[in-house]
Amino acid sequence: MKKIFLIVLTALLLSSCNKENDLQNNTYMVVVESYLEPNHQAWVRLSNLVTFASEEDVEAMPIDNLNLYIIYNETDFLLIPLEDKPGEYVSIEESLPILTNATYHLRFMYDDMEVSASTVIPEQPVNMHLSATNYYVDPNAGMGSGSVEPLTVTWSNPDNAYYQIVIEYLEDTYDPIRDNMLEDTFDDFRVVSSDPVNNDAYDFNTRNELLFFGSYRLTLYKVNNEYVDLYENISQSSLSLSEPATNVQNGLGVFTGVNSVSVLFNIIEI
Repeated sequence: MKKIFLIVLTALLLSSCNKENDLQNNTYMVVVESYLEPNHQAWVRLSNLVTFASEEDVEAMPIDNLNLYIIYNETDFLLIPLEDKPGEYVSIEESLPILTNATYHLRFMYDDMEVSASTVIPEQPVNMHLSATNYYVDPNAGMGSGSVEPLTVTWSNPDNAYYQIVIEYLEDTYDPIRDNMLEDTFDDFRVVSSDPVNNDAYDFNTRNELLFFGSYRLTLYKVNNEYVDLYENISQSSLSLSEPATNVQNGLGVFTGVNSVSVLFNIIEI
């Protein structure tokens, strides 16, 4: 989960900063990236968003060795920095339970200011259904073939909540459906995702998004509004650093909860 969100968040934040014209030289901003999920360790990544004289010169530099706490049920849980992953912090195994509908608070001191955020873990998606767990593809069918059906995932969404769908290719080696794919592009399609949606169905275009024969995992995530607000604001290039779309006090980024269900499926050659 965190891999796909990190790619989105870091890329969008840096892209937005590159488009801002009013940044001061050597501006430092702490960026929080955290996605709390049931049955997973609490995980937080901290970085400095550093901008220099040139608009194109923007870097996210990891922040290490802070005392970082997540508060749950009026108890402070200290997160431990990962020695081999600069800027990343995790809870001690099983010490901090991540529970549906529970509230969590993040708190730490940085540059003599308290940085804080809060989130609630959403409920798990229900009634997820995939249109096919064995999806058959003819590699010789034309790209515009009207007989090619999309891969459709559906779920219940009575409260118009937001969801994001992530599909990961599980094979160790690639087996491309089309023989004209360039090998150096294979990794770009190992993980694909939708934008956040607030309906109850989504179609994946198997001709353009699922490009290999083999096994996949589809995960449906229920996401909170703080993530959606940041995603939509930055992706529309409307983020102002003076009024950022963030739920982090005295910082940027997002501290949010997610919940998910997964299903395996296969794409098989006819």
